[in-house]
Amino acid sequence: MNDLKIRNFKYTDVDEFIRISKLSFAEETLASGITPEDFEQETRRIFRWKMIPYRLLTALIGIKWEGFVAEKDGKVVGGGMYIGRNNRMSITNLMVDPEYRRQGIGQALLVRRLERMTERGFPFAMAQVLETNTASLQNLSKQNFEVFNQYSVYEHALPLPEINDSSLSSISVREINRSDRALFKEIEDKTIPGSVLRIKGSVETQYFLSGWQRMYGRFARYSRWIKAMEVSGKTIGFLCAGFQDRQQKGVLIQPIIAKDCLGLFPAILNKAGSWLEQSGRRSMILEIPDEWTKNRGYLLENDWKKQYTWLELVRWLDDVARQNV
Repeated sequence: MNDLKIRNFKYTDVDEFIRISKLSFAEETLASGITPEDFEQETRRIFRWKMIPYRLLTALIGIKWEGFVAEKDGKVVGGGMYIGRNNRMSITNLMVDPEYRRQGIGQALLVRRLERMTERGFPFAMAQVLETNTASLQNLSKQNFEVFNQYSVYEHALPLPEINDSSLSSISVREINRSDRALFKEIEDKTIPGSVLRIKGSVETQYFLSGWQRMYGRFARYSRWIKAMEVSGKTIGFLCAGFQDRQQKGVLIQPIIAKDCLGLFPAILNKAGSWLEQSGRRSMILEIPDEWTKNRGYLLENDWKKQYTWLELVRWLDDVARQNV
Protein backbone atom coordinates (compact mmCIF):
# COMPACT_ATOMS: atom_id res chain seq x y z
CA MET A 1 0.00 0.00 0.00
CA ASN A 2 3.05 2.30 0.12
CA ASP A 3 2.57 3.16 -3.56
CA LEU A 4 -1.12 4.06 -3.06
CA LYS A 5 -1.95 7.75 -3.24
CA ILE A 6 -5.29 9.34 -2.35
CA ARG A 7 -5.71 12.79 -3.85
CA ASN A 8 -8.46 15.26 -4.76
CA PHE A 9 -10.50 14.60 -7.88
CA LYS A 10 -9.70 16.79 -10.91
CA TYR A 11 -11.87 17.42 -13.94
CA THR A 12 -9.20 15.69 -16.06
CA ASP A 13 -9.96 12.42 -14.16
CA VAL A 14 -13.43 12.15 -15.66
CA ASP A 15 -12.59 9.55 -18.34
CA GLU A 16 -10.83 7.28 -15.84
CA PHE A 17 -13.67 7.66 -13.36
CA ILE A 18 -16.22 6.67 -16.02
CA ARG A 19 -14.00 3.73 -17.06
CA ILE A 20 -13.97 2.44 -13.50
CA SER A 21 -17.70 3.01 -13.11
CA LYS A 22 -18.40 0.79 -16.11
CA LEU A 23 -16.25 -1.98 -14.62
CA SER A 24 -17.58 -1.75 -11.08
CA PHE A 25 -21.00 -0.14 -11.24
CA ALA A 26 -22.31 -0.14 -7.69
CA GLU A 27 -25.43 -2.12 -6.87
CA GLU A 28 -26.56 0.83 -4.75
CA THR A 29 -26.50 3.09 -7.82
CA LEU A 30 -28.52 0.63 -9.86
CA ALA A 31 -30.98 0.36 -6.98
CA SER A 32 -31.43 4.12 -7.18
CA GLY A 33 -32.60 3.73 -10.77
CA ILE A 34 -29.40 5.03 -12.40
CA THR A 35 -27.93 2.97 -15.23
CA PRO A 36 -24.25 3.07 -16.29
CA GLU A 37 -25.33 5.14 -19.30
CA ASP A 38 -27.18 7.61 -17.05
CA PHE A 39 -24.15 7.86 -14.79
CA GLU A 40 -21.78 8.58 -17.68
CA GLN A 41 -24.02 11.26 -19.16
CA GLU A 42 -24.54 12.97 -15.81
CA THR A 43 -20.83 12.79 -14.96
CA ARG A 44 -19.84 14.36 -18.28
CA ARG A 45 -22.45 17.09 -17.78
CA ILE A 46 -21.04 17.89 -14.34
CA PHE A 47 -17.43 18.03 -15.52
CA ARG A 48 -18.08 19.96 -18.71
CA TRP A 49 -16.28 23.30 -18.93
CA LYS A 50 -13.88 22.33 -16.13
CA MET A 51 -16.77 21.82 -13.66
CA ILE A 52 -17.34 25.59 -13.33
CA PRO A 53 -21.16 25.55 -13.87
CA TYR A 54 -21.58 22.65 -11.42
CA ARG A 55 -19.37 24.24 -8.79
CA LEU A 56 -21.21 27.54 -9.11
CA LEU A 57 -24.72 26.08 -8.93
CA THR A 58 -23.96 23.75 -6.02
CA ALA A 59 -22.38 26.63 -4.09
CA LEU A 60 -25.41 28.86 -4.70
CA ILE A 61 -27.83 26.27 -3.27
CA GLY A 62 -25.58 25.46 -0.32
CA ILE A 63 -24.30 22.05 -1.41
CA LYS A 64 -20.82 21.16 -0.16
CA TRP A 65 -18.82 18.36 -1.74
CA GLU A 66 -15.40 16.97 -2.50
CA GLY A 67 -14.22 14.12 -4.71
CA PHE A 68 -11.15 11.92 -4.30
CA VAL A 69 -9.34 9.36 -6.43
CA ALA A 70 -6.96 6.54 -5.56
CA GLU A 71 -3.81 6.23 -7.66
CA LYS A 72 -1.56 3.19 -7.74
CA ASP A 73 1.60 3.15 -9.84
CA GLY A 74 0.35 6.39 -11.38
CA LYS A 75 -2.94 4.84 -12.50
CA VAL A 76 -6.37 5.91 -11.22
CA VAL A 77 -7.86 2.75 -9.69
CA GLY A 78 -10.71 4.09 -7.57
CA GLY A 79 -12.70 7.08 -6.47
CA GLY A 80 -15.34 8.40 -4.10
CA MET A 81 -16.85 11.61 -2.81
CA TYR A 82 -18.94 13.13 -0.05
CA ILE A 83 -21.75 15.62 -0.52
CA GLY A 84 -24.42 17.33 1.56
CA ARG A 85 -26.04 20.49 2.86
CA ASN A 86 -26.33 22.12 6.26
CA ASN A 87 -23.37 20.11 7.60
CA ARG A 88 -25.17 16.82 6.87
CA MET A 89 -22.63 15.00 4.71
CA SER A 90 -23.07 11.64 2.99
CA ILE A 91 -20.30 9.52 1.53
CA THR A 92 -21.18 8.43 -2.02
CA ASN A 93 -19.95 7.00 -5.32
CA LEU A 94 -17.27 4.66 -3.98
CA MET A 95 -15.81 2.72 -6.93
CA VAL A 96 -12.71 0.53 -7.18
CA ASP A 97 -11.31 -1.10 -10.32
CA PRO A 98 -12.06 -4.87 -9.98
CA GLU A 99 -8.37 -5.69 -10.61
CA TYR A 100 -7.40 -3.74 -7.50
CA ARG A 101 -10.01 -4.92 -5.03
CA ARG A 102 -9.22 -6.57 -1.71
CA GLN A 103 -6.15 -4.37 -1.38
CA GLY A 104 -7.61 -1.90 1.11
CA ILE A 105 -8.26 0.81 -1.50
CA GLY A 106 -11.92 1.22 -0.66
CA GLN A 107 -11.10 1.49 3.03
CA ALA A 108 -8.35 4.05 2.30
CA LEU A 109 -10.80 6.19 0.30
CA LEU A 110 -13.31 5.96 3.14
CA VAL A 111 -10.74 6.94 5.77
CA ARG A 112 -9.52 9.91 3.72
CA ARG A 113 -13.04 11.24 3.29
CA LEU A 114 -13.72 10.91 7.00
CA GLU A 115 -10.45 12.70 7.78
CA ARG A 116 -11.37 15.52 5.43
CA MET A 117 -14.88 15.89 6.88
CA THR A 118 -13.37 16.03 10.36
CA GLU A 119 -10.91 18.71 9.20
CA ARG A 120 -13.82 20.78 7.89
CA GLY A 121 -15.68 20.50 11.18
CA PHE A 122 -18.66 18.44 10.05
CA PRO A 123 -20.39 16.77 13.04
CA PHE A 124 -21.07 13.40 11.41
CA ALA A 125 -20.97 11.41 8.19
CA MET A 126 -23.84 9.41 6.76
CA ALA A 127 -23.93 6.44 4.40
CA GLN A 128 -26.74 4.60 2.63
CA VAL A 129 -26.17 0.90 1.93
CA LEU A 130 -28.31 -1.97 0.72
CA GLU A 131 -29.16 -4.44 3.48
CA THR A 132 -27.60 -7.21 1.37
CA ASN A 133 -24.24 -5.44 0.85
CA THR A 134 -22.37 -7.16 3.66
CA ALA A 135 -18.91 -6.11 2.39
CA SER A 136 -19.74 -2.39 2.54
CA LEU A 137 -21.46 -2.79 5.89
CA GLN A 138 -18.35 -4.49 7.29
CA ASN A 139 -16.10 -1.71 5.98
CA LEU A 140 -18.36 0.93 7.49
CA SER A 141 -18.53 -0.95 10.77
CA LYS A 142 -14.72 -0.88 10.98
CA GLN A 143 -15.00 2.92 10.97
CA ASN A 144 -17.68 2.90 13.70
CA PHE A 145 -20.71 3.57 11.51
CA GLU A 146 -24.01 2.52 13.11
CA VAL A 147 -27.51 2.02 11.65
CA PHE A 148 -30.05 4.70 12.54
CA ASN A 149 -32.80 4.21 9.95
CA GLN A 150 -34.27 1.56 7.66
CA TYR A 151 -36.76 1.74 4.80
CA SER A 152 -37.73 -0.31 1.76
CA VAL A 153 -38.33 0.41 -1.92
CA TYR A 154 -41.33 -0.94 -3.81
CA GLU A 155 -42.07 -0.77 -7.54
CA HIS A 156 -45.18 -1.08 -9.72
CA ALA A 157 -45.63 -0.76 -13.46
CA LEU A 158 -47.70 2.19 -14.68
CA PRO A 159 -50.57 2.80 -14.90
CA LEU A 160 -51.48 1.81 -11.36
CA PRO A 161 -54.67 -0.26 -10.96
CA GLU A 162 -57.85 1.79 -10.65
CA ILE A 163 -59.30 2.13 -7.16
CA ASN A 164 -63.03 1.55 -6.84
CA ASP A 165 -63.21 3.62 -3.71
CA SER A 166 -64.71 6.99 -2.90
CA SER A 167 -61.46 7.90 -1.13
CA LEU A 168 -59.81 8.62 -4.48
CA SER A 169 -62.33 11.25 -5.49
CA SER A 170 -62.34 12.74 -1.98
CA ILE A 171 -58.68 13.80 -2.30
CA SER A 172 -57.75 16.91 -4.21
CA VAL A 173 -54.26 18.23 -4.88
CA ARG A 174 -53.12 21.82 -5.12
CA GLU A 175 -49.88 23.71 -5.55
CA ILE A 176 -47.75 23.93 -2.44
CA ASN A 177 -46.95 27.43 -1.18
CA ARG A 178 -44.80 29.10 1.46
CA SER A 179 -47.65 29.34 3.94
CA ASP A 180 -47.70 25.51 4.08
CA ARG A 181 -44.29 25.32 5.78
CA ALA A 182 -45.59 25.39 9.36
CA LEU A 183 -48.12 22.60 8.75
CA PHE A 184 -45.53 20.61 6.81
CA LYS A 185 -43.16 20.73 9.77
CA GLU A 186 -45.94 19.88 12.21
CA ILE A 187 -46.91 16.73 10.28
CA GLU A 188 -43.28 15.74 9.69
CA ASP A 189 -42.41 16.11 13.39
CA LYS A 190 -45.33 13.85 14.33
CA THR A 191 -44.64 11.12 11.75
CA ILE A 192 -40.84 10.87 11.49
CA PRO A 193 -38.79 9.58 14.48
CA GLY A 194 -36.99 12.43 16.22
CA SER A 195 -33.57 10.77 16.00
CA VAL A 196 -33.93 10.38 12.22
CA LEU A 197 -34.96 14.02 11.82
CA ARG A 198 -32.05 15.26 13.91
CA ILE A 199 -29.54 13.30 11.84
CA LYS A 200 -31.00 13.55 8.33
CA GLY A 201 -32.79 16.85 8.79
CA SER A 202 -36.15 17.88 7.39
CA VAL A 203 -37.05 17.00 3.81
CA GLU A 204 -38.73 20.39 3.43
CA THR A 205 -35.90 21.51 1.11
CA GLN A 206 -37.18 18.95 -1.40
CA TYR A 207 -40.68 20.40 -1.20
CA PHE A 208 -40.04 24.14 -0.85
CA LEU A 209 -37.50 24.83 -3.58
CA SER A 210 -35.41 27.96 -3.87
CA GLY A 211 -34.86 29.64 -7.19
CA TRP A 212 -31.33 28.24 -7.31
CA GLN A 213 -32.64 24.74 -6.65
CA ARG A 214 -35.04 25.10 -9.56
CA MET A 215 -32.17 26.24 -11.76
CA TYR A 216 -30.08 23.26 -10.66
CA GLY A 217 -33.02 20.95 -11.43
CA ARG A 218 -33.07 22.29 -14.99
CA PHE A 219 -29.29 21.83 -15.21
CA ALA A 220 -29.64 18.20 -14.03
CA ARG A 221 -32.77 17.71 -16.19
CA TYR A 222 -34.85 16.64 -13.21
CA SER A 223 -38.63 17.12 -13.17
CA ARG A 224 -40.64 17.41 -9.95
CA TRP A 225 -44.32 17.30 -9.05
CA ILE A 226 -44.85 18.82 -5.61
CA LYS A 227 -48.38 19.08 -4.23
CA ALA A 228 -50.40 19.56 -1.07
CA MET A 229 -53.24 17.07 -0.52
CA GLU A 230 -56.65 18.12 0.75
CA VAL A 231 -59.79 16.37 1.93
CA SER A 232 -62.91 18.52 2.35
CA GLY A 233 -60.73 21.63 2.19
CA LYS A 234 -58.37 20.45 4.93
CA THR A 235 -54.69 19.84 4.10
CA ILE A 236 -53.72 16.32 5.21
CA GLY A 237 -50.24 15.98 3.75
CA PHE A 238 -47.74 16.60 0.98
CA LEU A 239 -46.45 14.67 -2.03
CA CYS A 240 -43.22 14.97 -3.99
CA ALA A 241 -42.60 12.84 -7.09
CA GLY A 242 -39.89 13.22 -9.69
CA PHE A 243 -37.67 11.74 -12.36
CA GLN A 244 -34.59 12.49 -14.42
CA ASP A 245 -35.20 12.80 -18.14
CA ARG A 246 -33.34 9.59 -19.13
CA GLN A 247 -34.97 7.45 -16.44
CA GLN A 248 -38.08 5.40 -17.19
CA LYS A 249 -38.86 5.05 -13.49
CA GLY A 250 -40.43 7.84 -11.47
CA VAL A 251 -39.88 8.12 -7.73
CA LEU A 252 -42.32 9.11 -5.00
CA ILE A 253 -40.26 10.40 -2.10
CA GLN A 254 -41.59 9.37 1.30
CA PRO A 255 -44.94 11.19 1.55
CA ILE A 256 -45.54 13.47 4.51
CA ILE A 257 -49.02 12.35 5.60
CA ALA A 258 -50.89 12.94 8.85
CA LYS A 259 -51.00 9.66 10.82
CA ASP A 260 -54.78 9.59 11.00
CA CYS A 261 -54.93 9.82 7.18
CA LEU A 262 -52.63 6.90 6.32
CA GLY A 263 -55.76 4.94 5.36
CA LEU A 264 -55.88 7.13 2.24
CA PHE A 265 -52.50 5.77 1.16
CA PRO A 266 -53.80 3.87 -1.95
CA ALA A 267 -55.57 6.95 -3.29
CA ILE A 268 -52.52 9.11 -2.61
CA LEU A 269 -50.34 6.73 -4.64
CA ASN A 270 -52.70 6.98 -7.59
CA LYS A 271 -52.49 10.77 -7.64
CA ALA A 272 -48.71 10.65 -8.05
CA GLY A 273 -48.90 7.65 -10.39
CA SER A 274 -51.19 9.51 -12.78
CA TRP A 275 -48.70 12.37 -13.13
CA LEU A 276 -45.78 10.01 -13.70
CA GLU A 277 -47.73 8.07 -16.32
CA GLN A 278 -48.70 11.27 -18.14
CA SER A 279 -45.01 12.23 -18.08
CA GLY A 280 -44.08 9.07 -19.96
CA ARG A 281 -42.68 7.00 -17.08
CA ARG A 282 -43.11 3.25 -17.24
CA SER A 283 -43.05 2.42 -13.54
CA MET A 284 -43.27 4.04 -10.14
CA ILE A 285 -40.90 3.58 -7.23
CA LEU A 286 -42.01 4.24 -3.67
CA GLU A 287 -39.91 4.55 -0.53
CA ILE A 288 -41.62 3.95 2.83
CA PRO A 289 -40.36 3.23 6.38
CA ASP A 290 -40.49 -0.43 7.37
CA GLU A 291 -42.52 0.61 10.40
CA TRP A 292 -45.49 1.42 8.13
CA THR A 293 -46.58 -2.19 8.39
CA LYS A 294 -50.20 -1.69 7.29
CA ASN A 295 -49.21 0.23 4.17
CA ARG A 296 -46.48 -2.29 3.41
CA GLY A 297 -49.12 -5.02 3.58
CA TYR A 298 -51.31 -3.13 1.12
CA LEU A 299 -48.44 -2.84 -1.35
CA LEU A 300 -47.57 -6.53 -1.26
CA GLU A 301 -51.24 -7.51 -1.61
CA ASN A 302 -51.62 -5.32 -4.71
CA ASP A 303 -48.74 -6.50 -6.88
CA TRP A 304 -46.14 -4.00 -5.74
CA LYS A 305 -42.74 -5.70 -5.79
CA LYS A 306 -40.32 -5.12 -2.97
CA GLN A 307 -36.99 -4.28 -4.58
CA TYR A 308 -34.58 -3.35 -1.80
CA THR A 309 -34.20 -2.50 1.84
CA TRP A 310 -31.89 0.41 2.58
CA LEU A 311 -29.93 0.90 5.77
CA GLU A 312 -28.86 4.41 6.69
CA LEU A 313 -25.80 4.68 8.90
CA VAL A 314 -24.04 7.45 10.78
CA ARG A 315 -20.46 7.87 11.98
CA TRP A 316 -19.98 10.57 14.60
CA LEU A 317 -17.09 12.95 14.04
CA ASP A 318 -17.94 15.18 17.01
CA ASP A 319 -18.84 13.74 20.43
CA VAL A 320 -20.73 16.88 21.42
CA ALA A 321 -22.98 16.55 18.36
CA ARG A 322 -23.65 12.91 19.23
CA GLN A 323 -24.68 13.79 22.77
CA ASN A 324 -27.08 16.43 21.48
CA VAL A 325 -28.85 13.83 19.31
